[in-house]
Amino acid sequence: MKLVTRYLLSHMRRPWLYVIAGFCLIAVLVDLFANFVDFMEAEIRMQEVLLYYAILLPTYLPYLLPVSLLLALLYALWQLGKNSELVAMRACGLSLAQLMMPYLVTGLLASVLLLGINELFNPGATYWTRQFKRQQGIGRGTPAGLTENLAYKNVRGRRIWRVNSFDPRPDSGFEMRDINLTQQRPDGSDEFRMDAERGRWLGSHWWFERVEIRYFNPNNDPLGPPESYANLDMTMLSEGPGDFVNEIKEANERSARDIRRFLTLHEGISMETRNRLMVDYHYRLASPWLCFIVILVGVPFGTHSGRRGMGMGILWALLTFFGYYILMGLGLAYGKRQLLSPVLAGWGPGLVFFILGIALTRRLR
Repeated sequence: MKLVTRYLLSHMRRPWLYVIAGFCLIAVLVDLFANFVDFMEAEIRMQEVLLYYAILLPTYLPYLLPVSLLLALLYALWQLGKNSELVAMRACGLSLAQLMMPYLVTGLLASVLLLGINELFNPGATYWTRQFKRQQGIGRGTPAGLTENLAYKNVRGRRIWRVNSFDPRPDSGFEMRDINLTQQRPDGSDEFRMDAERGRWLGSHWWFERVEIRYFNPNNDPLGPPESYANLDMTMLSEGPGDFVNEIKEANERSARDIRRFLTLHEGISMETRNRLMVDYHYRLASPWLCFIVILVGVPFGTHSGRRGMGMGILWALLTFFGYYILMGLGLAYGKRQLLSPVLAGWGPGLVFFILGIALTRRLR
């Protein structure tokens, strides 16, 4: 890394650490104040509370990381401009592109990192924190985190599941109670219906207990008496626990990959529902790139703040930042009402502010 690159980034690193630490502390305190009494009444141990916030905190990064990068960048450029260091570097032959590049690369890396966190960690973390509160009797939901009256249809496998209760915790073996499973033929007639008192996931397949199976002909007439089994190894089923967990997740608990899998397994859902899910899909992929966009937009504002004072630069940059969220909110709303295409609803706001950042940068001298 070049000396000038290290020098430019050093002006941004320390304020960013202060800002992100402060924002994270505020986020934890706000959530703690909202749930402190519930935690005390549920007699949750301190280590469990610490684990809860360790898992919860990264879910705030999609909101905290872009704004913290923006504020740190504005402060760094203000310091460099106030001391005329930017002018001196330009006088030494460094172009504006060379001075901007370390910050743009930082924004790009932050976007890639946030995309990975959004896809690989945050959906599961959001789901885990909700289940944790349900299991402790905090907030809404069935006690112990059980999901009741779960219905699931595997269109490709032509199977319809109806489960009286489903325990989504891995340590319970994803236990199911009172299972009704219908296998259909390609023409839509029932091939067999299975009732099981209990089901558990054994790591690679389901294991049903106290099973009764009834077979039917293409006219849905029974073929002989029902067959009964004390236990049955269900290796023929392609559904895994993830399919049922994905079924009960809320919108912010699904990654883009989860949404794609959900749509693949639910080919018969309405166009309105499919459109809403596709809007969420594109939003999840587009939103992390805000880290790069705030750097691109922030450099012109920060450069001017070094000459004219920090206040106006921060004001205009923050107005632009919140303008992005307003436009994103409108895009999501109109996209889910089918007034915009899912691609435009998800990627449009970022594209608008990307073009704005390019235009502002081209005006710099």
